[in-house]
Amino acid sequence: MKERQGRRNEGLRAGWFAAANEILAGEGYGALKLATLCRRLGVTTGAFYHSFDSWQAFTDALLDAWLTERTDHTAQIVRTEKDPATRLRLMIGAGSELLHATEAAIRVWAGVDERVARVQREVDHRRYEVVFEAASDLVGPDRAEAYTVWALSTLVGYEMLAAEHDHSHLLWALEQVLAQAEDEASRRTD
Repeated sequence: MKERQGRRNEGLRAGWFAAANEILAGEGYGALKLATLCRRLGVTTGAFYHSFDSWQAFTDALLDAWLTERTDHTAQIVRTEKDPATRLRLMIGAGSELLHATEAAIRVWAGVDERVARVQREVDHRRYEVVFEAASDLVGPDRAEAYTVWALSTLVGYEMLAAEHDHSHLLWALEQVLAQAEDEASRRTD
């Protein structure tokens, strides 16, 4: 069902998405319910239906916003840089700014909802592509996959453990991946 155009107030929708991300991060996907969301915002369900046609329209829009804002926008910015190491540094910075607990909850949610899993796979695929492109330019296409998998596995692993570990550990770990790639790249050019 296509949403009515009058329900596209992006400012209102952003508030709903922010509250949903807080619930996902704090309580997990199982707590993401209409009543919980309305209580969090101090509004009625009527306010919700003023912004969205249905719960599915909301969750679809939430996931689409996550894909667009946390992946596509970053990829567009990163791809404007010519230097591959700079592109990877930008990805490290963006990766460290992600809503890690929210992303972990979405990954759990994806395990029980195929619709969410499709979006999760697309996010992973698009992130993989942008890291692979930069890694390929830095260390060559024959080694790019190894570095890309290493970096993304580090990010996803951190997200699943994030509640118990300081954010600086993720930055340190991703910097190790980049340092190793830069070292390998310098040996290739010597």
